[in-house]
Amino acid sequence: MGHSSAIVRIGAAVLAALLFSHASHAADRSTPDNTVAALWRAISHEAGVATDTAALRDIFHNDAVVFGSRLRNGQPSIKRTAIADFLDSFDTVSETAFHECEIARRTDAFDRFAAVYSIVESRTDASSVEPDFTGVNSIQLYRDDDGWKIVSLYYHVGSTDLAIPGAERRSGRCLD
Repeated sequence: MGHSSAIVRIGAAVLAALLFSHASHAADRSTPDNTVAALWRAISHEAGVATDTAALRDIFHNDAVVFGSRLRNGQPSIKRTAIADFLDSFDTVSETAFHECEIARRTDAFDRFAAVYSIVESRTDASSVEPDFTGVNSIQLYRDDDGWKIVSLYYHVGSTDLAIPGAERRSGRCLD
């Protein structure tokens, strides 16, 4: 009897661990705002830890696309990436921490469509007063039967000498 109860306890512990690990990857996609907040949480990670790509796969539509623009060598540059390639780029463990702090968000939604304007500060040291860079993001979402999914993400990291428009944004004060 003692042996079988130990097996039952071990089995229950394994089942609980499996359920917990799955729950940690399942994003709350009940609203566009929850989905966007889950995006920034999933991308953020400590040094020596990988980005939560399982959560990102849950958040993005299978056919989603990501556009990114920034200055490279003083010249504007834009790049289009299919979601599979974008997610693959996060599959390695980074020796450097990466923290996304969303400081402003505006959401417009109608029926199964939502558009979100999001301002995010990025830091390698979460306690740093100044961000390493700040970006603006335009995120389009579609509501399927299981909740909201991102169908496109356009991020832009502009010149540091330009002011970024955004209602009530306060540096370092994360929304979530």
